[in-house]
Amino acid sequence: METLTRPAWPPRLFVPFLSHMAPPIALPARRLDAADLSWATLLLTDACADHPVLRYCCSEPDAPAQRTWLMEQLLRFGMRFGRVYTNATSTALAIWVRPGQSVANGWQLLQSGFLPAALWRLPGKSWLRLRQHLGAAARLRRASGAAACHHHLLALAVSPLHRGQGQGRRLLQATLAAMQATHAPCYLDTQVPEQLPFYQRIGFRLTGQCPASAGTDTPLMWGLVREASQQSMR
Repeated sequence: METLTRPAWPPRLFVPFLSHMAPPIALPARRLDAADLSWATLLLTDACADHPVLRYCCSEPDAPAQRTWLMEQLLRFGMRFGRVYTNATSTALAIWVRPGQSVANGWQLLQSGFLPAALWRLPGKSWLRLRQHLGAAARLRRASGAAACHHHLLALAVSPLHRGQGQGRRLLQATLAAMQATHAPCYLDTQVPEQLPFYQRIGFRLTGQCPASAGTDTPLMWGLVREASQQSMR
């Protein structure tokens, strides 16, 4: 198994959340930049190896390489249009997109370089399924009432070797505090039904569900919203 490469420098544990909308807030987390892309891609790929969307979109025989490439693009998108955070031990990741941005926005996908690269990097079937998933995610977000003012949690991931220790929860709570200091609500969608109680305990409210397409093997996704005034952190 490939070993995750950790950052060579000590993690800076208290970094202000930098945003044109947010006041300086100390977080028990570190914001990632381009120098972190390699090890963060390995962590995210490992954590999401059995994710329903990746199983649906990535086709054999090149599925492992497709998964790794898609996780790298997700991180690049988060770094460009939002913020990506890790915890003190670099074993958990939270990818946030700032208000007004959308992973299903064609212009932003073009700006990030994803669309041109995807046309040659993904086979036709995988590209079609990914487009279906992005379209369904956009429809679910609109149906959930998530507007341009919402922060969007694209991904929360923990290394498989460090699950069950509360690392994802603590990182999510820390980043939620920063996002909602702007008095803006938060939105996420998940394709893993077992995750719904976790997010609901932290104050997210289930707003709807939909499939990625009409196919029988299509993963369902659920949308959840956390209001700006919601302070539940149980």
